[in-house]
Amino acid sequence: MTKDNFPNKALRTSRIGVFASLYVITSIIPISMFIGAPSFLALNLIITPVMAILLSPSEAFFASLFGGIIAFYVVPSQAMFGPYTILLPIVGATFGSLTYHKRKIGTLLTSLFLAFAISAYIIKNYPFPYFVVPHSVAIILAIFGTIRKMTPLHVKIPIYTYISTMSEQGMMMILAVHLLGLPWQIFTGILPLMVYERITGTLGATVISISLLSIIPKYLHT
Repeated sequence: MTKDNFPNKALRTSRIGVFASLYVITSIIPISMFIGAPSFLALNLIITPVMAILLSPSEAFFASLFGGIIAFYVVPSQAMFGPYTILLPIVGATFGSLTYHKRKIGTLLTSLFLAFAISAYIIKNYPFPYFVVPHSVAIILAIFGTIRKMTPLHVKIPIYTYISTMSEQGMMMILAVHLLGLPWQIFTGILPLMVYERITGTLGATVISISLLSIIPKYLHT
């Protein structure tokens, strides 16, 4: 490794540490109850899509991994799926970052995951298919995003923060159906909360991402 590589490596390590810390800190702030388990959703759902926009896929993966592990021990009341809760930020941040930074392969992988999540839900909870409409919209937006070259930043970022937060929710949906075994009747009550949470995640992450890109662009790019 040459001396020129050290600054970039240090910068990437710094970004991973900063965003992992932000995830842990925001994990302490509850914003919504989780129906079907004695736990809550926290403000960290805003940080997951921020990582997707501002970090490379590898950085997003490690920041969400470390942040998720630390948050699991710091705020155990938020771990509605036990240790599997760590998968939520990993899936949201990594797939979101892949879609944003690696357009074609990212779109393919994210669309396949969301399609799998939708299928996993429909197999058991087919009497209430409306719950997966937001996930289907995320697939459409991911495909649309492959032609984003001329898309303005203030339009592009909300699209990808939404894709990221819905990827996170897709993992949550799989675990809720197949790990907790929640029946379709409960999802009729979860739907309004889910829409509120994902709108909060999308809008909050959009504001933070655009602000940080404007204030410290050099720190966010190597």
